[in-house]
Amino acid sequence: MSALERCLEKLHKHIMDSGLFAIGDKLLLAVSGGSDSVALLCLLARLRSHFPITLLCCHVNHGLRGAASDADEELVRDLCLRLNVPVIVRKVKIKPGADLENRARNERFGALFQLLKMYRFDYILLGHQRDDQAETVLMNMLRGCGIGGLAGIKADQGKVLHPLLDFGREELREMLKDEGVLWNEDATNMDTGFRRNLIRLELIPYLQQNYSADLVHKLQRQSGILADADEYFVLQAQALYKKLANKAETDSISFEIPALQKISRIELYYLFKQAYQSVSGAFQDFFYHSFDGVLQLMEGDGSASLDLQNNVIALREYNVLSFQDGDQPPCDWEPVSVEEDRSRVVYGNYRFIFKHIRILPRVTMYDPNRVVLNSENIQWPLQIRMREPGDRFIPAGMTQTKKLKDFFIDIKVPKRLRDQVPILCDGEKILWVVGHRVDARVLASEDSAKLLQIVVEPTNVKPKRPASRIKQQGGTDESDEFGYFGSPF
Repeated sequence: MSALERCLEKLHKHIMDSGLFAIGDKLLLAVSGGSDSVALLCLLARLRSHFPITLLCCHVNHGLRGAASDADEELVRDLCLRLNVPVIVRKVKIKPGADLENRARNERFGALFQLLKMYRFDYILLGHQRDDQAETVLMNMLRGCGIGGLAGIKADQGKVLHPLLDFGREELREMLKDEGVLWNEDATNMDTGFRRNLIRLELIPYLQQNYSADLVHKLQRQSGILADADEYFVLQAQALYKKLANKAETDSISFEIPALQKISRIELYYLFKQAYQSVSGAFQDFFYHSFDGVLQLMEGDGSASLDLQNNVIALREYNVLSFQDGDQPPCDWEPVSVEEDRSRVVYGNYRFIFKHIRILPRVTMYDPNRVVLNSENIQWPLQIRMREPGDRFIPAGMTQTKKLKDFFIDIKVPKRLRDQVPILCDGEKILWVVGHRVDARVLASEDSAKLLQIVVEPTNVKPKRPASRIKQQGGTDESDEFGYFGSPF
């Protein structure tokens, strides 16, 4: 049996046992021209006769190495022609400077995911193998990481698959040599200025010579054990997330701190990581030092914030810990006028529905988004606006006026959300701090002769009933509705 046949048999068995992908799947192969990705291309091209699949090769030419980059592109094109695999080349420009490796990686994955979506392929396949796994585990260990980092490269990472993790680098190169297939050596792989290269060229050989000759195999076994542990904690965190996370706001996840204080440290780490990923969309860059910072924030006093990677902000406000997108624009909604015969108005991200009624409804359950006012004490037209300095009103249940600012502090509305609370008023007074409290002077009772029912709902919720308009002027048209920013109540 040839080296190619042995590798094909090994790969076929791995795919069948793991269910990594299925017959008929469309696979996008990332091929750089190095030995690992060339081996991936050769094996998958020949696997088609045993395991029907659709292949497309993508080569990203970063242009960082001049003629050498062009030689990589030519090699990949020629090999794809020989193997009858269609190839798409993407040329990207990257400026020299700091963090070059990560910037190049981001450009590469950007091109790959663009093609994945454009051609409706199922997965991206990368050529990482067992030696890459050992390097990754050691690099993560030295950097300081959690269980997920020590698990290294996972064979299945959603849309990204690594089918060659059971193969060694030399095993794949011997197969290519036997088949007479060439590959290009990237000269930058010998530059020990890159940490991964330093680990591969110096640290691993030293550990193999002085501590464990089969270090790579041991690290691979360890990564498999820790991958299982990581998967277990991820599932636990997902269950906790569904139970505890408050997702009332777009791009913001919040938790009640007393509930978090009952959870173990390891569960908190995975829960915070889940929240970070939900807000940022990034599945990396939440490390243990990030976790320690969020934990200190949670255990502190008062209001405070912490900047995380990918423009995510962790906030403690009263007894709430939240993760939010730092790119949220300030709220600057224009005031809206409401005439007496208006039935529906849109203000910012909220839809207000007005209905004149004769009988006070029987209330079976408190709804903060629905009120009934005594319209005899209302001066038309009404106005919906943001809070203003010096705002005061008489909260229902009280007899004296209270500053709106003090009211917000008392009921623990975070500062960043106070401008998102609509204020309904007439020419004389505040009628309703929407979602929180009605003014005592307009509170409806059984003795009220004229009643006004108001319902408010997010504009991303379809209206429960059609609401005809009597007049076209004096309000915001339905066409002004736009993305729901998140209810503050």
